[in-house]
Amino acid sequence: MKRLLFTAFMATAFLFGANAQTVISNDYSSPITGADGQGVSQSSDDEAESYSYGAVGFYSFDGFENWGVTYGGINPNGIGLDFALRMNFKKHGNFNADVLLNYSLGLVSKGSTQVALTLAFGPSFRTQDEFKGLNDKLKEEWDTGKFFCDGVLNPRLSIKMGKLALSAGYFYWAPKFKFSKDDGATGGFNCSLGLSF
Repeated sequence: MKRLLFTAFMATAFLFGANAQTVISNDYSSPITGADGQGVSQSSDDEAESYSYGAVGFYSFDGFENWGVTYGGINPNGIGLDFALRMNFKKHGNFNADVLLNYSLGLVSKGSTQVALTLAFGPSFRTQDEFKGLNDKLKEEWDTGKFFCDGVLNPRLSIKMGKLALSAGYFYWAPKFKFSKDDGATGGFNCSLGLSF
């Protein structure tokens, strides 16, 4: 029940978090005049534009995986945000809400194609059953619905081709902000596929 309420809350937050952008078109055929009245030439180079995206994501860790949905914004040579809901579908699996700040370094911008190197980091809020041990009858005992705050680091390549948005990279997950493997920190391949808007 807690997972269902948490999912509904996060989905509502994503819907109200979307914002519209107003695009102002310029007339590059008319010259721009400087203070001295002389025309200033315009650059014809393609400039990378920021965009928002919604996507389905896959996270491969050592011995298990997560699936999820993500929504965010890429701002080439600037700061953006990532929001993701991801989970493992096994009985005592995790359910995470990632709220990440990202910085994207624009690599390619040609027409409707953009490629950027993106580094995202921040907290991940997790609910998961916690193993307590074996009881007298040697049966597993679990503390259900525990809440944790973890750390996440996600370097990746972000690509936009027309309306198609995809990314691929490495996803490092540090439970309770503990970064050693003995404390459960794990990393693996991450990819997403979706639409830009």
